[in-house]
Order: sequence, then structure tokens, then C-alpha cells
Amino acid sequence: MIRQLADVHVLVADDQPDVARTLCRPVERAGARLHFVDSGTAALTAATGRPFDLIIVDLKMPPEDWGGLWLLERLQAQGLRTPALVLSGEGSKQQTVRAMRLGAADWVDKDDASTELLDRCAEVHVKWQAQALEEAIGGLPAPLAAHFARYWRATDVDRQVNAGLAALEAVLRFAAMVGLATTPPAPLAGVTAAQLARPSMGTWLTVCTRLLTLAGEGSEFARLLACLIPSGGAQRVQDLVNLRNGIAHGRTTSTAAHANQLDGLLRRFAARAAAFWRADIGVATTMTYDGMLFHAKFDRLRGTRGPFVHTVATTDPTITGQVFLLPHAGAPVTLSPWLVAERAPSSGAYHCFQFDGSDTRPNTKSPLRYASAGDPSDRPPPPSTATWRAAEPWVQ
Repeated sequence: MIRQLADVHVLVADDQPDVARTLCRPVERAGARLHFVDSGTAALTAATGRPFDLIIVDLKMPPEDWGGLWLLERLQAQGLRTPALVLSGEGSKQQTVRAMRLGAADWVDKDDASTELLDRCAEVHVKWQAQALEEAIGGLPAPLAAHFARYWRATDVDRQVNAGLAALEAVLRFAAMVGLATTPPAPLAGVTAAQLARPSMGTWLTVCTRLLTLAGEGSEFARLLACLIPSGGAQRVQDLVNLRNGIAHGRTTSTAAHANQLDGLLRRFAARAAAFWRADIGVATTMTYDGMLFHAKFDRLRGTRGPFVHTVATTDPTITGQVFLLPHAGAPVTLSPWLVAERAPSSGAYHCFQFDGSDTRPNTKSPLRYASAGDPSDRPPPPSTATWRAAEPWVQ
């Protein structure tokens, strides 16, 4: 159990920092990375700013008398689902019951925390990780959910590694699509026209990490990528890119250790994204105007089922047929031309296609090329109307 806490990011909210550090020392020794704050307000700022794998909450702290409950209420209201473990003290039985009703995963009496906290943290984390793939299949945008479903069905080691690497590449590619759509264009250091015209898994990793260095990078892009690559954590993903290249060129064969490495990374991403990333994608279908706002309807593409109808009031018109990013708070943002979708007339199902380069030596008029975004069918992409002009500002 203790090994399961290695590199787990834990937010600890307690107004007695010295006591909190003492109680959490076994958790830290187990390999967890702890971030301490001294109030519910500071914890809310931290929890909404970056993904954590677990939150340890002292019930009796600022603000108000029961700041832990204040924090849980606001996390729930904002749709943040990071598992929380509460520390309860003498006279807080009623508050502990309320905390569990507010979604806390477990509780520990503060008097017993020195002996019980480590095991309880491990149990909560392991349980959340165990259901992470099902969360991904049901809740992530369709292009990612399809890949996670394929990975979940893989049986032997070779299939698990191949499907896992494909799912990882899908995450990098989708994050890059969101970043390119939501960030003001600027040349990406180290990304050439030749690379973007024939993108590889390594290209998408480079695009993502370079986008983070630009001014005004899209917030939803940064939030999504942080679920996969915490600050300073790109090397683990780079190692798996190297593995993909080694397998493709016959230098490496899949092993159980590779499968375990991938499984840990994918489950952790899926759990963080389910808890922290609050956006969907959808295809614009209809729009009306009431004199002040546009009311746009979207077919929301979440999970492996759907679509689901979703309506958004916005000050800007939408273009019917385009794929949009639908943030939890904020206006829809078009993902065109990086991600496109086509609806099958017979079934009503959507088929998504993602940017996959262009001509070997592209010019401004070269059409963009598309590939299936996790679609199990062999449906060809629709004719491209977008050109290399959209990609040109990003390359050096």
C-alpha cells in the first residue's frame, strides 16, 4: 500500500502547520509530495490552480469556525472531485458526518492520525486510481475516451503497451490541439515546418511543452496538460516516447515493467483529469439570438456514448458544424481547424478527426491532413478546407 503513494501530490490544509507536518511525516516518507496551506481559502486557491491526487483537510480551521466544511462545500460547488480525507477532532462528530455528505472520501480522528493516516491515505488513493479508467471512458472528451476504452480492453502485455502508448499519444495530441486553439500564435522553439508537417508522438510532446512557455497560453490547455505533466515532470513522458520509438524501430520489446509504467501514468492522468479538468467538446448545431445573447446548442461529445445536447449562452456567434471547446466557466472556443467532426446520417454518431500534418514541404496553400481521433471505424476524413496557413505561425 505504501508504495502507492510514491510521487502522489497531496494538498494538506491545516491552520497548525507544525502539527500537520508532524502528522504527515509518514505520508511524506512514503514518497508523497506534500503542499501545505493554513486555511480553507488558501486550499481552495491551490486546489483550483493545479491538480492534486489527494487533499487532507482539517475540519476546524479558518475561514469561519469550520473552514474544512467551507472548503468541501466550495470544491463541490465548483465541480472539483479530488478525493479528500478529513481530520476530525474532539467534538466534531456532527461536522465529520456533514463532511462525508459533502463528498469526503474518508476521515481520521486527529488523535489517531499518527498511526492511521498513512494507511488511510493509501487506501483512498488506491481506490480512486482503481476506478480512474472507467472515469476516463465515461467522462473524457470522445477522442480520448475511445483510446482509453481500447486500452482498458487490452489483455496481454504487448497489447497493453501498444494501446497504452496510443492512449498517451492521444492525450498529448489532444492537449496540443486545445493549446493551439486557445493560445495566441507564436513560433514554438524547436518546432520546424518539417516536424509539424509529419508529426510524431515526440512532436506533440514538444509542442505541448513549448506552448507552456508562451505568453497567454490557454488556461484549459494548461490545466489539462498539468494532469499529465506536473511542473518539472516531462521526463517520465519523454521516457515513454523513447520507448515508443524503440518498439517502432525494433530496438525494444514490450515488458511487464513497461506495461506497469504506462498503467500508472495513464491512471493518474485519468484520475486527475476526472477530478480537475472541467471542460467538454461539442459540435455546434443551432443558434438563436435574443437581442442580447446568442443561445448556441451543441452536441456534446463526452465519453464513448452520446452525443448529449448542451446549450450555452454567449456573446459571440458560433459556426454550425465546427467543434468547440466548452469550458465549465467561460465562452466556447472553436477547435477548428485542429479538430473536425462529421456526423453519419444513418446512425447520428459523430466521427472526429484531428490535425495530422500536411505536405512534406508545405506552403501556405497546402491542405491540412487529418487522421481519425480514436474512431474505431475506418471512415475516411472529410475533404480538407483548411490550409497550412493555420500552422505556419507556429513553426520556426
